[in-house]
Amino acid sequence: MLPAYFYCMKNIQQLDVAIVGGASAGLAAALILGRSIRKTVVFDTGEPRNKPAARAHNVFTRDGVSPLEILHIGREQLKAYPSVTIAQDKVISAAKEEGGFRLETASGESYIARKVILATGVKDILPEIKGIHALWGDKVVHCPYCHGWEMKDTPMALIGNDDMAYHLITTIYNLNKDLTVFTNGQCAFSAEQQAKLQQRGIGLIETPVTAVEDAADGIRLILADGMVHHKHGAYVRAVRMEYHTALAVQLGCELEEAGSVKVDEFQQTTIPGVFAAGDVAHPMFHQVMAAAAGGLKAGGMCNGQMVAEDFEK
Repeated sequence: MLPAYFYCMKNIQQLDVAIVGGASAGLAAALILGRSIRKTVVFDTGEPRNKPAARAHNVFTRDGVSPLEILHIGREQLKAYPSVTIAQDKVISAAKEEGGFRLETASGESYIARKVILATGVKDILPEIKGIHALWGDKVVHCPYCHGWEMKDTPMALIGNDDMAYHLITTIYNLNKDLTVFTNGQCAFSAEQQAKLQQRGIGLIETPVTAVEDAADGIRLILADGMVHHKHGAYVRAVRMEYHTALAVQLGCELEEAGSVKVDEFQQTTIPGVFAAGDVAHPMFHQVMAAAAGGLKAGGMCNGQMVAEDFEK
């Protein structure tokens, strides 16, 4: 443990809860903690996963509102609770020590928190296809529940080639009967799966996709052999999801096989006093409402632990 004079020199700030991540999960956690008069800081780098999307869907009372507008509303509502502050800063290290958890930020600030909520999110690693990033969240998307209604009954593409892509096909087909699957040069579908696609008139093209271009009526998919396919839009299976778990690993939290932080039904990680919520704490079900629900639960459980600890003292 560091000597007492070190803390004085560093001017370490004492918190009830440190929330790392200022999107849906983090702000929902901050709301319940603010209403519980807990001194809380939300560390926000301003880069939510859904930032490229023009609208968020399946959000109760806010369906179709910009993701950034939803977060703005969340931050505005927190102003009613003076015990909560938002720091535009990045937490670069976290460690367990006597009295709680020590966090250091990129700006050089230091904090000691009784509890920590990790709401650090994930990053989609997209295929190396020219033009795909520029259209991401608009005409190139990943979730039928987020974008499917707006693209229904139009000619659509799916770029993907594994079992998860096949599962996605079944969901897309409910909305788009005119569907072509581009395996991008590597088809992992079984013979049985390919036969089912053929039976339903779903095209299967194995030639690699070299570029996706914007068009007035949709997009153009340019293949390695020079062929061009016109579609209204495209679903894309990410190459992988990069879970932002560096702090969780530093704190000793166990991870799931998929890479997400392992939590119980109360969002508690395998390290007592450390919680995780939102996309970083779930391997699959990534929705704004689900993230907010997890954050609310994590915040409530943090306060529940602290009131029990204080009452016993």
